Amino acid sequence: MSESPPFTLDFNQYSPDWDRLGVVVPPFTIEADPRFMYLSTETRRALSKVSYMVEAGQGASVIVGEIGTGKTTLASWFHSRYDRRPDFTAAKIDEAPKKSGLLLLRRIAAEFGLRTRRATEDQLNEFRAFLVEESERGVLPLIIVDEAHELSPEQFVELRRLLNFRDPRGGKAYQLILLGRPELDINLRESPDFNDRVATRSSLDPLTPDDTKSLIEYRLLAAGRDSKQSVLFTDEAVLPIWRETRGYPRSICLLCLHLCLEFLTHDNLTQIDAPFVNEFLEQHDDYRRAPG
Repeated sequence: MSESPPFTLDFNQYSPDWDRLGVVVPPFTIEADPRFMYLSTETRRALSKVSYMVEAGQGASVIVGEIGTGKTTLASWFHSRYDRRPDFTAAKIDEAPKKSGLLLLRRIAAEFGLRTRRATEDQLNEFRAFLVEESERGVLPLIIVDEAHELSPEQFVELRRLLNFRDPRGGKAYQLILLGRPELDINLRESPDFNDRVATRSSLDPLTPDDTKSLIEYRLLAAGRDSKQSVLFTDEAVLPIWRETRGYPRSICLLCLHLCLEFLTHDNLTQIDAPFVNEFLEQHDDYRRAPG
């Protein structure tokens, strides 16, 4: 009796047929990608305020929002925008080291390609020389800190000391954007010396049903879907999506990703409508959880 050939899994057979959605890349990735950043009214307001403060050399800007409201995507957008400009150099800290002010300074220095020092004063001197040199070249350094609600009082002290640096013309020698959960506001009140130096504050709240619809449409267009094609998600499908996700952008994208994958398993469907969404939620209420 001959042995059966070993079973092999053809991964191409199980790859989603994104062409059927009319897109060239997956439209609902939950990774922070500036290409897919939907500009809601609040996001536009935050971008406008913070961009003005950065370019006017006003110092520190703060953006707060709950988990899933788009802070990390916004941080990536600011970094991408300003690091490409010849009059700026940008460093992004995705997650600050715990507690230590020196470790934070060392992380920032490493992002700018500077030498890291073992003593706080030596590291500040390294920064001072760098900032003066950049100022002479007409370049303004920008530091972006995501998850800034985890910063300690000691770290706010060191950031304040950096904000005290001045360029030869008397302006602030570098700009700072902090993004974090609402606890960031509480932490700032406990660091009044730094809090007094914040030039602008913005908040990111969950989306409205109308913005939820616009986010879905924008994502599909950004992924390559032709605007002349019939809508993929009907207007009636948006409300159950919004109710399920409570308007949080990351949750919207995760649910829409699963809806698209489920849609692609049905050859006879042309749209994702409200009954389809409701049936999916009834049958797959655990779609957020990894298999046990």
